[in-house]
Amino acid sequence: MIRTHFPGGARWFFCALAALLAVVEGRLLAQVDSNTSSLVYRIAYVKTPPVVDGDPSDPVWQSATVIDDFKQQVPVFGEAASEKTELRVVHDLEALYVSFYCHESDPSGIRKTLLRYRDDELWMKDDYVRVTFDTYHDHRRGYVFTASPRATKQDAQIDNNLWNATWDEVWDVRTRLQDDGWSAEFRIPFRILRFPAEESSIWGFNAERAIKRKNERVFWALIPAGLPGTRAEHYGHLEGLPGIQMRRNIQVIPYITGGIFRKRGQEAEYPEVEAGGDAKMAVTPTLTADLTYNTNFAQVEADNRQVNLTRFPLFFPEKREFFLENAQLFDFGIPMDLQLFFSRRIGLQEGEPIPLHGGARLTGRAGPFDLGLLTTQTKNHERRAGANLSAARVRWNIGGRSQIGGIFTSLSSRSAVNRAFGPDVLLWLGRNLSLDGFLAVVDDGKLARHPTAFTSGLIYNQDLWELNLRTLRVDRDFNPALGFVRRGEIQRNDVKVRRGWRPNRKYARKIDLVGQSQYATDLDGRLDTRLWALEASDELDSGDIVRLRAELNFERLDPDDEPFRINPRKNIVIPPGDYGFNRWMITYEGYTGRPLSSKVQLQGGHFYGGNRTGLLISTTWRAFPQFILGGDYELNDVALSQGSFASHLWRGRLTLPLQARLLADTLVQWNGLLGELATQVRFHLIYGEDSNLFLVFSDGRADVDGRLIRQNQDLQFKLTYRKFW
Repeated sequence: MIRTHFPGGARWFFCALAALLAVVEGRLLAQVDSNTSSLVYRIAYVKTPPVVDGDPSDPVWQSATVIDDFKQQVPVFGEAASEKTELRVVHDLEALYVSFYCHESDPSGIRKTLLRYRDDELWMKDDYVRVTFDTYHDHRRGYVFTASPRATKQDAQIDNNLWNATWDEVWDVRTRLQDDGWSAEFRIPFRILRFPAEESSIWGFNAERAIKRKNERVFWALIPAGLPGTRAEHYGHLEGLPGIQMRRNIQVIPYITGGIFRKRGQEAEYPEVEAGGDAKMAVTPTLTADLTYNTNFAQVEADNRQVNLTRFPLFFPEKREFFLENAQLFDFGIPMDLQLFFSRRIGLQEGEPIPLHGGARLTGRAGPFDLGLLTTQTKNHERRAGANLSAARVRWNIGGRSQIGGIFTSLSSRSAVNRAFGPDVLLWLGRNLSLDGFLAVVDDGKLARHPTAFTSGLIYNQDLWELNLRTLRVDRDFNPALGFVRRGEIQRNDVKVRRGWRPNRKYARKIDLVGQSQYATDLDGRLDTRLWALEASDELDSGDIVRLRAELNFERLDPDDEPFRINPRKNIVIPPGDYGFNRWMITYEGYTGRPLSSKVQLQGGHFYGGNRTGLLISTTWRAFPQFILGGDYELNDVALSQGSFASHLWRGRLTLPLQARLLADTLVQWNGLLGELATQVRFHLIYGEDSNLFLVFSDGRADVDGRLIRQNQDLQFKLTYRKFW
């Protein structure tokens, strides 16, 4: 029998929510139609598709209706675009074809610094064009395809405002620089999209262009200022698609890996050669299965090192491809704070890889439900028993963008059993007002009770106003084996209020004033953390941003907690007690649309009975398309009665895109607080249809009595080949 403590607030919250859903569901359904743009584009069918070469003069494009009435989202909402853009879309039985012609009164001002096959952050750096398709026409999800003037591409999935840029598929884009601007042509195969099989289809559709030299964004179906392009309820409509039969989509990606490894304490080098593979298959028009065998992540880039001057663990993002597609479907909880599923718990232990036998995953949609099933099996490794790690996720889509769901995660091995489960909800009460919450329970074989966590939040967010209210309770010993819990044993209330203005002046395009409060106690009601913060930001017409922030902090270190060892190398420990301290911060963020952009942050004030001064400098120089140099420096100068120290974090990255499909990348990092030096050099060749060759050199060293002693050194390669059926 499971004995679980359910917070009283949780019972009332879910009872009230059930009643509220019954009342507002009809209103939400009607609201979507009233909020959706009336813009309609009728797509043309062509028997002979255009040649995708970036040249829009192909006669096929003459059969397509032209879209040229783009409107500004920024800087002046609703005004006509300052530069003309022409868009055409056609299709055959295999694919969609998109043509952009971007007129430019100053062609020399086109931002075109990127020369890469794919870049998930190209929207921050260069001019771009983008199309988005809401294939289910449910106003909550879509597929995004973006291209820059040098044909660098980005693809992404959106799901109820969540942006998953790590989704990578095989599609084609070509671009050309013109005398009066630039042009782009896309070919997007139907097989990479998921959509219902119907006799005729209407999709949500939108298009966007960014003109970086003017810091201007324009849309066909205008998205309200301050809102991201993920808001699919504002899209127009794509009509004229007959019943498109789902094409067979089976991808098999075998790979071979090998390497030479050298570890401290092992004089001999030991080589390894392994083989394995991944596979992807469209089970139905809306469900996709992924399989992996003898999984290897040798090609994954190194994590950015971080300095931790808090009592709580750091969060590192997932970078491994198998876990990235449809990753947003498994989201449950508060990102980077309390997540019931965190895929880095699979195949990684304190940053070190744990070998995987393999895994399987099924994701997609079945009727009104979103489904996600995942199972993996790790191998026995260095006195660690192999384990099965699995997760199941379901969401029931109701009304316009609302959903009720649940999750189940499980770790099972010879030595441990840990399961976590619970329901969650997201309810949209209006265009910009939402209510969310979850209740989670952990069932661990080592615990006599079943700890819980509960949250509820009310969020109103639009361009000039934001109100964010959230309450969170986390029981003692709440530790889901496949999750991430930044802080346990607390009851916390958060409040955030933002007021914005848009003067649209040279030195003040947008001004925001933010007030923030956080109040956290232990489970007995004793104050543990209190934060009051006031922040003002000014976005200049140039795109630069200046921020000023002031904080009033309180932290209580309990004698029963683990000692707060702020500097392990010098063994500096902050003793238990109550600490109140004030801090300030000044930040300048340079506009990333320039070839040279920087961020500078200076902070200071009191810190646990002493003082702390911090400096952060981050710079990226895209000198020309074949040369990108970036560097970061972070200094924390801490003076405490227990001791003083200065931590230095250096990070340098040199990227050489020798060609769009050939990339050399070097990352060097030094963490002075831990005395660690890490170097990674990667060569990446893309050939065929997104097949890859990686060559990776890694070197890790530690400062021991003033000498850098090698801890590990690896030279690895990975060769993949993608085959379609």
